[in-house]
Amino acid sequence: MKYVRDPLYGEIPLSPGLKEIVDHPLFQRLRNISQLALVKYVYPTANHTRFEHSLGVYYIMLSTTEDEATHAYALLHDVGHGPFSHLLELAFSENGVAFDHERRTREIAKEILHDSVFSLKEVFSRERKIIVDALADRLDYLRRDSYFTGVEVGYIPWERIMRNSWTENGRVYIKEKIIPNIEHLHVARFILGDSVYFHRTVLVLDRMFIRAVGELLEEVGAEEVANMDEHGLISLFRERNNFWWRMIEERRLYKIVYKGRKEEALEVYERLVGRYGKRNVIFGMRSPFYTRPNIYLEDGRPVEQASALLRSLRRAEEGRMFYFVAVAPHLRSEAYRSP
Repeated sequence: MKYVRDPLYGEIPLSPGLKEIVDHPLFQRLRNISQLALVKYVYPTANHTRFEHSLGVYYIMLSTTEDEATHAYALLHDVGHGPFSHLLELAFSENGVAFDHERRTREIAKEILHDSVFSLKEVFSRERKIIVDALADRLDYLRRDSYFTGVEVGYIPWERIMRNSWTENGRVYIKEKIIPNIEHLHVARFILGDSVYFHRTVLVLDRMFIRAVGELLEEVGAEEVANMDEHGLISLFRERNNFWWRMIEERRLYKIVYKGRKEEALEVYERLVGRYGKRNVIFGMRSPFYTRPNIYLEDGRPVEQASALLRSLRRAEEGRMFYFVAVAPHLRSEAYRSP
């Protein structure tokens, strides 16, 4: 048995079969895939990766079940991510490139498991997948993101949540007594959404990255980009003297000069593009982060139906949605005076 030290859970044990998965080069690649993409330009210590997150999700499942195939899925659930994780998927989508993260995860997992004691079909069963994706994944990333950004959301009692949860017919069920703990999980997600994932500067960084990828895709294929780690992609940005990446690295970030409803934001955007040119103006949005929990009580009711707090979080997230226009930093004062 081997052990890995983790700041959240202490020592994480790895059996020989699971250590083979972790030692595979395609899993080791996750060391160079950031969990929070460009958030580190706002929160300097947010440098954690998909590698330690995957180990954390595995540890949660290890503490919940003895089933090693479930442990294997917990380790492998994120191996399909490209550089900068979900942000690259958004950049591909915004630039007209189809990218199926789920399919890619299975393809890479199949290669990792080729000489393993586990089969792909066994590891990626529906019941194993749903408990990891609906609960364990969130429980780790919320704790880990809170820890590394310093945005404290309180201790989420993951052991109690997992101990009182189970899967049946493609659904996650919980005992009614832990509704407050599920509420805590979603309140934490709400706070991190507002303070971290959709921080105003992060929103601008994301749009600049989307432009950087768009510029790169004029010369490089999407498959080549998706197969890279972040060191490789950053090197390519630098080699091509990518304007948008250079602005990000030098932290010459675009500045928001307007936010509001879509129609008005589009009008401002078109007006500023006409005045300053498309390269000097960015249009984006802060989307709602709330997703309805795929979690049910023993009597079959959705947990959201039993919790007024969860319903209020959904309404609060909808109210936080806005569209924005940002301009190159040297144009900020002028654009503010006459947007």
